[in-house]
Amino acid sequence: MKTVFNMKANFGRTRRMSALCVTGNKNGLAGFALGKSPEGRAAMRKVRIYMLYRNFYFPVFHDFYTCFGKTQIFVKKKPKGFGLVCHRAIKTICEIIGIKDLYAKVEGSTNINNLTKAFFLGLQNQKTHQQLAQEKGLHVVEYREERDNFPQVIASPSKCRTMKEINPQEVIDYNEHINEGKVELIKTKRRPFYEYLDSWEYRVKKIERFRNHENVHVNLLVEHGKLTSFLNIEEQQKVVNTESNE
Repeated sequence: MKTVFNMKANFGRTRRMSALCVTGNKNGLAGFALGKSPEGRAAMRKVRIYMLYRNFYFPVFHDFYTCFGKTQIFVKKKPKGFGLVCHRAIKTICEIIGIKDLYAKVEGSTNINNLTKAFFLGLQNQKTHQQLAQEKGLHVVEYREERDNFPQVIASPSKCRTMKEINPQEVIDYNEHINEGKVELIKTKRRPFYEYLDSWEYRVKKIERFRNHENVHVNLLVEHGKLTSFLNIEEQQKVVNTESNE
């Protein structure tokens, strides 16, 4: 809720209350509405009535790009446990819809009304993999690191185009097609001030011999279940090999 003012010729400066609300069932159903009234309770009453007719169901969720006015949002689906790393308004909408893992980058205006409208437009304009394959006339192929980037066909069109029918300048990359050719702005992080001091260079040289010790400890615990020297591990392996040969 916020207070808005409007200057009129007859009444002068008039004061009103604006209320923006989002509702949902945390299972894909959500809606939003905006109501204005001279009093806050009346604005909330209007919003409740408006939201009855403005609910949407979003059965599909994947990466997408959306915009409204001067607001642009790049949304990326993340694996389980990542959490919601996004603007507070988008985070609230995701909690109401039931989305638990998401990363969203907002560029341009961060007006709450524009953010809400842009995010709902992006969710509503999503297409399934089968619809994308039918639209482009090409196979939708997925590559994953856990499968050593082995290609897996997710969706196939009813009639696939040949290489001669594909325009060389046509966008066939999935991410570029979803983002409508837009590229997310990634700003380079500034180095902290202390890295320019002489004492920082001395500290880096001092701790050089301890680099990656934590990762080595974790790998030893995972592979062998205890912290031990590499020499002991090699000797144990030799003993096991000799016993097996005997």
